[in-house]
Amino acid sequence: MNYKAVILDIDGTIVPHGKTISTATKEAIQSLKDRNMEVVIATGRAPYFSTSVIEETGVSSMVFFNGSYVFHEGKELFQNAIDKSILKRVHQLSGDFQHPLTFLSGTGFKATDLSHPFVVEAYSHDPWRPELAPPSYYMDQDIYQLFLHCDLEEEIHYKAQVPELDFRRWSSGAKTCDVNLTNSNKAVGITKLLERLGIAPDEAVAFGDGINDIEMLSLVGMGVAMGAASDELKQAANMVTLSAEEDGVVYGLEKLGLI
Repeated sequence: MNYKAVILDIDGTIVPHGKTISTATKEAIQSLKDRNMEVVIATGRAPYFSTSVIEETGVSSMVFFNGSYVFHEGKELFQNAIDKSILKRVHQLSGDFQHPLTFLSGTGFKATDLSHPFVVEAYSHDPWRPELAPPSYYMDQDIYQLFLHCDLEEEIHYKAQVPELDFRRWSSGAKTCDVNLTNSNKAVGITKLLERLGIAPDEAVAFGDGINDIEMLSLVGMGVAMGAASDELKQAANMVTLSAEEDGVVYGLEKLGLI
């Protein structure tokens, strides 16, 4: 297949958890660009959590918030903010159950409780820290994603009462999950971007490691799961490569003859 685009998740894919992007991975990305391949970053992260990776890779096409916010060559291409009525319901429920929320807008993020242990844990390994959210923050900003900080078994209350939203744990045992619109995932944002680029989904390769990558890997012509991915993601993939710690993206690109 004559692939024209390579789509890359960040955490656990091009960036090993708790580490930085390797020289080998950066060189592989540059090699793709030298061959006139479109390189896209598709992440659950917000733009302001992705700045260093974007600068290190020089990528100019990006899908943020698991598909809700898309940029191409520095310009906004697509956005899908969460409706205020939905945010009100989630906020009310989180207050009833005393579960903190982090609200993520296009330009910043704020949490409803900075001292809660689940919130402290969520940001303990990252350089960024949220500020306290004013009561009207989620009404005054376009919110593209939430973090719900609670135990796994407590998600059921939200799933039952806010079916418009999808809840996906950061990892097994994590006390925090991404919260996005159920009709918004990486495949939605990637489709918008590929349409702009004039590239068909089956002409694209995508690498990912998380449950939030299932739709993306299923969309493209060659979905590649990282070696440390869950069995569920591996089953949705066409190919499995090595882990991020082993430069699995480089290995996969070599196997596919793309570098």
